[in-house]
Amino acid sequence: MHTKQEILEKLTGIQSSRKSYYSELVYLIEEMKKKNKQLAVINQLTQIQINATWQQTTSYIAAQLSQILVFEHFALTIVKGSMLSSYLAKWNDGDWQCHTLTQTVSVDASVLTGQVHLTLAEVLPEHHPTSVPLRSQLNQTFGFLTLLRQTKQLVDRDEAELIQLVASHVGVVVENSLLFQDVNERIKIEAQLIQSAKMAAIGEMAAGIAHELNSPLTAILGNSQLLMREMTDAPEAPLIKDIYGCGVRCKKIIQNLLTFSRQEEYLFSTTSIDEVVEDVLGLIGYQLSVSGLTITREMSEPPLLFHGSRHQIEQIVINLLLNARDAVAGREPPHIVIRSFLVQEENSSYVGLSVYDNGTGICEEQLSQIFQPFFSTKERTKGTGLGLSVSLGIAEAHGGRLFAESVEGEYSKFTMLLPLVADEEDNDGEKTGFDRG
Repeated sequence: MHTKQEILEKLTGIQSSRKSYYSELVYLIEEMKKKNKQLAVINQLTQIQINATWQQTTSYIAAQLSQILVFEHFALTIVKGSMLSSYLAKWNDGDWQCHTLTQTVSVDASVLTGQVHLTLAEVLPEHHPTSVPLRSQLNQTFGFLTLLRQTKQLVDRDEAELIQLVASHVGVVVENSLLFQDVNERIKIEAQLIQSAKMAAIGEMAAGIAHELNSPLTAILGNSQLLMREMTDAPEAPLIKDIYGCGVRCKKIIQNLLTFSRQEEYLFSTTSIDEVVEDVLGLIGYQLSVSGLTITREMSEPPLLFHGSRHQIEQIVINLLLNARDAVAGREPPHIVIRSFLVQEENSSYVGLSVYDNGTGICEEQLSQIFQPFFSTKERTKGTGLGLSVSLGIAEAHGGRLFAESVEGEYSKFTMLLPLVADEEDNDGEKTGFDRG
């Protein structure tokens, strides 16, 4: 008959006393718990979102690994071509905060680890790095996982195997993220090509419409001028004059269409920004007044001169004023301020014109997109998304700038800067195209 000690040895394979048996059993249970925790963390690492930013991915990996490994800081490094980008996660105020370090490096894989460590040492010189490479299915190194510790210590076999296991699983997710970014970038390029094709098609259409309208409009303008001469004292004279004025306005619109299609050249001349504003208010003043808004003009003295196409700059001002009118709809009291001013920079002087409105404003996310073609904050039936993009092109063709500032729910202000021309620099009649820089 077996003794109790013999039964324990047969069941456990441990030749020991009862005390040592329970100690080793506790150790085995703790090791199993440790292994289960490691597997749970690795499982969490495989669930990283492929559309997350590298900063988000790095912070997530650091948070997970800190449950099974001891380190102070963590870095995820991505190698794309000759560009090495290290995303360094530091523990700060109960959260992992990420910083980005980039540099151009050698494409020799054998020295990449050293270059990663040198990059991190510039930020954390007192810490000791332990890195493991991330490899693709073709065994190409495309990144690194790096643990940074304040004390230098040897990595034992168990920890080395664990880090390698983590790297193999994280490497799959990171490689998928890189593939997702490449596909996403290709989609963006295709979208830009489609957008360019749309712009080209609209330009051709605009040029065709403009040329078709030019012939009948020339007859309207010519005949109305003849009637104005013959009917100076007739009761119908104001009506004829109004027909002629509307014809001139249509002529300018056609010229703007041709400008958009870049098939029309304009004569540049020295012009006062005040005169441009005066002409624009003469053209669209009625549209603004019936909207019930108040327009305040704050014009600089003496008048500021610029050298450029008067019609094109008028187009910018018209776009800005009509956008401001739409923005203040429903506000009480609706108010627009037009202001001209001088801007002095280090080596240049500019004529400044700003259009301020107390309208709905533009949110920060949309503010960075408003100058993109076909982007509009208006309803589809009210805006084409071309006005500001065309205006920006005209301003840049004059060597100037067009930019905006806004606070959602409070105001918007668009500012145009054009190179200042002194009185003695008047060069009327210089011929130029829309692409003049």
